[in-house]
Amino acid sequence: MEQTSVFELRQVNRNEAGREILTNASLTIGAGEFVALLGPSGAGKTTILRLFNALDSPDSGEIRFRGERLDQVPVRDLRQKVGMVFQTPAILEGSVRENLLVFQRWQKDFTISDEEIHQILIQVGLENTRPDQAARSLSGGEKQRLALARTLMNEPEVLLLDEPTSNLDPVMAHQILRQIKTLQEEMGFTVIMVSHNHELAARYADRFVILLQGQIAADGPLSVLKTAHSPAVQTFLNGGGE
Repeated sequence: MEQTSVFELRQVNRNEAGREILTNASLTIGAGEFVALLGPSGAGKTTILRLFNALDSPDSGEIRFRGERLDQVPVRDLRQKVGMVFQTPAILEGSVRENLLVFQRWQKDFTISDEEIHQILIQVGLENTRPDQAARSLSGGEKQRLALARTLMNEPEVLLLDEPTSNLDPVMAHQILRQIKTLQEEMGFTVIMVSHNHELAARYADRFVILLQGQIAADGPLSVLKTAHSPAVQTFLNGGGE
Protein backbone atom coordinates (compact mmCIF):
# COMPACT_ATOMS: atom_id res chain seq x y z
CA MET A 1 0.00 0.00 0.00
CA GLU A 2 1.40 3.39 -0.99
CA GLN A 3 2.16 5.68 1.93
CA THR A 4 0.20 8.93 2.09
CA SER A 5 2.31 12.06 1.86
CA VAL A 6 1.84 14.57 4.69
CA PHE A 7 4.42 17.21 3.78
CA GLU A 8 6.46 17.84 0.66
CA LEU A 9 9.25 20.33 0.10
CA ARG A 10 9.87 20.91 -3.60
CA GLN A 11 13.08 22.75 -4.48
CA VAL A 12 12.64 25.09 -1.52
CA ASN A 13 15.02 27.98 -0.92
CA ARG A 14 15.01 30.20 2.17
CA ASN A 15 17.25 33.18 2.91
CA GLU A 16 17.53 35.10 6.15
CA ALA A 17 19.49 38.33 6.61
CA GLY A 18 21.29 37.71 3.34
CA ARG A 19 22.31 34.16 4.29
CA GLU A 20 21.11 31.07 2.47
CA ILE A 21 19.43 28.83 5.07
CA LEU A 22 17.95 26.22 2.71
CA THR A 23 19.13 25.50 -0.82
CA ASN A 24 16.97 23.51 -3.26
CA ALA A 25 15.58 21.39 -0.42
CA SER A 26 13.29 18.57 -1.53
CA LEU A 27 11.78 16.22 1.02
CA THR A 28 8.67 14.09 1.42
CA ILE A 29 7.30 13.08 4.83
CA GLY A 30 4.86 10.18 4.94
CA ALA A 31 1.89 9.77 7.28
CA GLY A 32 2.73 8.05 10.55
CA GLU A 33 6.50 8.46 10.27
CA PHE A 34 8.77 9.51 13.12
CA VAL A 35 11.42 11.58 11.36
CA ALA A 36 14.46 13.17 13.01
CA LEU A 37 16.04 16.20 11.37
CA LEU A 38 19.72 16.20 12.30
CA GLY A 39 22.59 18.55 11.60
CA PRO A 40 24.84 21.19 13.15
CA SER A 41 23.57 24.58 14.28
CA GLY A 42 22.48 26.76 11.38
CA ALA A 43 22.00 23.85 8.98
CA GLY A 44 18.30 24.62 8.39
CA LYS A 45 16.58 22.10 10.68
CA THR A 46 14.36 24.50 12.62
CA THR A 47 13.69 26.47 9.44
CA ILE A 48 12.01 23.39 7.96
CA LEU A 49 9.74 23.09 11.01
CA ARG A 50 8.86 26.77 10.79
CA LEU A 51 8.04 26.41 7.10
CA PHE A 52 5.82 23.40 7.81
CA ASN A 53 3.88 25.39 10.42
CA ALA A 54 3.67 28.56 8.24
CA LEU A 55 5.76 30.57 10.71
CA ASP A 56 8.08 31.33 7.78
CA SER A 57 7.61 31.25 4.01
CA PRO A 58 10.00 30.00 1.33
CA ASP A 59 11.68 32.49 -0.99
CA SER A 60 11.15 30.06 -3.83
CA GLY A 61 9.98 26.52 -4.35
CA GLU A 62 6.80 24.91 -3.10
CA ILE A 63 5.51 23.29 0.08
CA ARG A 64 2.52 20.95 0.08
CA PHE A 65 0.44 19.63 2.96
CA ARG A 66 -1.53 16.50 2.11
CA GLY A 67 -1.17 17.36 -1.56
CA GLU A 68 -2.43 20.94 -1.26
CA ARG A 69 -0.20 23.97 -1.65
CA LEU A 70 0.57 25.18 1.85
CA ASP A 71 -0.03 28.83 0.94
CA GLN A 72 -3.62 27.84 0.02
CA VAL A 73 -4.32 26.26 3.43
CA PRO A 74 -5.86 28.68 6.00
CA VAL A 75 -3.31 29.16 8.78
CA ARG A 76 -5.84 28.43 11.53
CA ASP A 77 -6.81 25.12 9.87
CA LEU A 78 -3.15 24.23 9.39
CA ARG A 79 -2.21 24.83 13.01
CA GLN A 80 -5.11 22.73 14.26
CA LYS A 81 -3.71 19.83 12.24
CA VAL A 82 -0.01 20.60 12.69
CA GLY A 83 1.05 21.21 16.29
CA MET A 84 4.45 22.51 17.31
CA VAL A 85 6.32 22.17 20.60
CA PHE A 86 9.23 24.59 20.92
CA GLN A 87 12.62 24.11 22.55
CA THR A 88 11.63 26.44 25.39
CA PRO A 89 7.93 25.88 26.12
CA ALA A 90 5.72 28.95 26.28
CA ILE A 91 4.17 28.73 29.75
CA LEU A 92 1.72 31.48 30.63
CA GLU A 93 0.82 32.99 33.98
CA GLY A 94 -2.03 31.11 35.59
CA SER A 95 -2.94 27.52 36.29
CA VAL A 96 -2.18 24.31 34.47
CA ARG A 97 -5.84 24.28 33.39
CA GLU A 98 -5.59 27.80 31.91
CA ASN A 99 -2.44 26.88 30.02
CA LEU A 100 -4.05 23.77 28.59
CA LEU A 101 -7.16 25.60 27.45
CA VAL A 102 -5.50 28.70 25.99
CA PHE A 103 -6.37 27.65 22.41
CA GLN A 104 -9.85 26.40 23.28
CA ARG A 105 -11.18 29.57 24.91
CA TRP A 106 -12.25 30.97 21.53
CA GLN A 107 -14.31 27.90 20.71
CA LYS A 108 -18.01 28.51 21.26
CA ASP A 109 -19.61 26.33 23.95
CA PHE A 110 -16.33 24.48 24.65
CA THR A 111 -16.44 22.71 28.01
CA ILE A 112 -14.13 20.23 29.71
CA SER A 113 -14.18 18.77 33.21
CA ASP A 114 -11.26 18.55 35.63
CA GLU A 115 -11.48 14.76 35.31
CA GLU A 116 -10.98 15.04 31.55
CA ILE A 117 -8.07 17.42 32.11
CA HIS A 118 -6.59 14.93 34.58
CA GLN A 119 -6.78 12.19 31.93
CA ILE A 120 -4.92 14.44 29.49
CA LEU A 121 -2.23 15.08 32.10
CA ILE A 122 -1.91 11.34 32.76
CA GLN A 123 -1.41 10.83 29.03
CA VAL A 124 1.80 12.90 29.12
CA GLY A 125 3.06 11.62 32.47
CA LEU A 126 1.75 14.47 34.67
CA GLU A 127 -0.55 12.32 36.77
CA ASN A 128 0.56 14.07 39.99
CA THR A 129 -0.12 17.57 38.64
CA ARG A 130 -3.31 19.35 39.71
CA PRO A 131 -5.32 21.38 37.16
CA ASP A 132 -5.38 24.35 39.57
CA GLN A 133 -1.62 24.25 40.18
CA ALA A 134 0.41 27.30 39.07
CA ALA A 135 1.91 26.32 35.71
CA ARG A 136 5.13 28.23 36.31
CA SER A 137 5.78 26.24 39.49
CA LEU A 138 6.44 23.15 37.37
CA SER A 139 9.94 21.85 36.68
CA GLY A 140 11.54 22.16 33.25
CA GLY A 141 10.55 18.64 32.24
CA GLU A 142 7.01 19.12 33.54
CA LYS A 143 6.64 22.35 31.57
CA GLN A 144 7.71 20.53 28.42
CA ARG A 145 5.11 17.84 29.10
CA LEU A 146 2.46 20.51 29.70
CA ALA A 147 3.31 22.14 26.35
CA LEU A 148 3.02 18.71 24.72
CA ALA A 149 -0.38 18.10 26.35
CA ARG A 150 -1.62 21.52 25.19
CA THR A 151 -0.60 20.70 21.62
CA LEU A 152 -2.14 17.23 21.71
CA MET A 153 -5.50 18.65 22.82
CA ASN A 154 -6.07 19.71 19.20
CA GLU A 155 -5.58 16.07 18.14
CA PRO A 156 -2.99 17.05 15.50
CA GLU A 157 -2.14 14.95 12.47
CA VAL A 158 1.48 16.11 12.69
CA LEU A 159 3.60 16.95 15.73
CA LEU A 160 6.61 19.22 15.14
CA LEU A 161 9.24 19.10 17.89
CA ASP A 162 12.05 21.67 17.98
CA GLU A 163 14.83 20.29 20.20
CA PRO A 164 12.24 19.20 22.80
CA THR A 165 14.79 17.74 25.22
CA SER A 166 17.84 19.99 24.80
CA ASN A 167 17.29 21.72 28.18
CA LEU A 168 16.67 18.47 30.07
CA ASP A 169 18.91 15.92 31.73
CA PRO A 170 19.36 12.58 29.89
CA VAL A 171 16.92 10.65 32.10
CA MET A 172 14.13 13.22 31.63
CA ALA A 173 14.91 13.47 27.91
CA HIS A 174 14.37 9.72 27.46
CA GLN A 175 11.19 9.80 29.54
CA ILE A 176 9.62 12.51 27.39
CA LEU A 177 10.64 10.98 24.06
CA ARG A 178 9.44 7.56 25.22
CA GLN A 179 6.09 9.15 26.10
CA ILE A 180 5.87 10.84 22.68
CA LYS A 181 6.73 7.58 20.90
CA THR A 182 4.04 5.72 22.85
CA LEU A 183 1.43 8.39 22.07
CA GLN A 184 2.42 8.36 18.40
CA GLU A 185 1.95 4.60 18.20
CA GLU A 186 -1.42 4.84 19.96
CA MET A 187 -2.78 7.86 18.07
CA GLY A 188 -1.09 7.44 14.69
CA PHE A 189 0.16 11.00 14.17
CA THR A 190 3.36 11.94 12.32
CA VAL A 191 6.34 13.25 14.29
CA ILE A 192 9.03 15.50 12.81
CA MET A 193 11.71 16.25 15.40
CA VAL A 194 14.74 18.50 15.25
CA SER A 195 17.57 17.13 17.36
CA HIS A 196 21.25 17.83 17.89
CA ASN A 197 21.74 14.40 19.46
CA HIS A 198 21.54 11.63 16.86
CA GLU A 199 22.24 8.91 19.43
CA LEU A 200 19.22 9.98 21.48
CA ALA A 201 17.05 10.38 18.37
CA ALA A 202 18.08 6.90 17.19
CA ARG A 203 16.18 5.36 20.11
CA TYR A 204 12.85 6.73 18.89
CA ALA A 205 12.90 7.91 15.25
CA ASP A 206 12.47 5.60 12.25
CA ARG A 207 14.02 7.87 9.64
CA PHE A 208 16.82 10.42 9.73
CA VAL A 209 17.38 13.44 7.52
CA ILE A 210 20.80 15.08 7.84
CA LEU A 211 21.14 18.72 6.83
CA LEU A 212 24.53 20.27 6.20
CA GLN A 213 24.96 23.90 5.13
CA GLY A 214 21.33 24.23 4.15
CA GLN A 215 21.21 21.13 2.00
CA ILE A 216 19.81 17.66 2.61
CA ALA A 217 22.96 15.57 2.73
CA ALA A 218 21.45 12.18 3.65
CA ASP A 219 18.05 10.61 4.24
CA GLY A 220 17.18 7.14 5.51
CA PRO A 221 17.50 4.73 8.44
CA LEU A 222 20.44 5.56 10.70
CA SER A 223 22.01 2.16 10.06
CA VAL A 224 22.23 3.05 6.37
CA LEU A 225 23.49 6.59 6.97
CA LYS A 226 26.33 5.28 9.11
CA THR A 227 27.69 3.50 6.04
CA ALA A 228 27.18 6.47 3.70
CA HIS A 229 30.13 7.37 1.48
CA SER A 230 29.84 11.11 2.19
CA PRO A 231 32.80 12.27 4.32
CA ALA A 232 30.74 15.24 5.59
CA VAL A 233 27.95 12.95 6.79
CA GLN A 234 30.42 10.63 8.51
CA THR A 235 32.16 13.58 10.16
CA PHE A 236 28.83 14.79 11.54
CA LEU A 237 27.76 11.35 12.78
CA ASN A 238 31.14 10.87 14.46
CA GLY A 239 30.71 14.11 16.39
CA GLY A 240 32.86 16.39 14.28
CA GLY A 241 30.04 18.51 12.90
CA GLU A 242 28.21 19.58 16.05
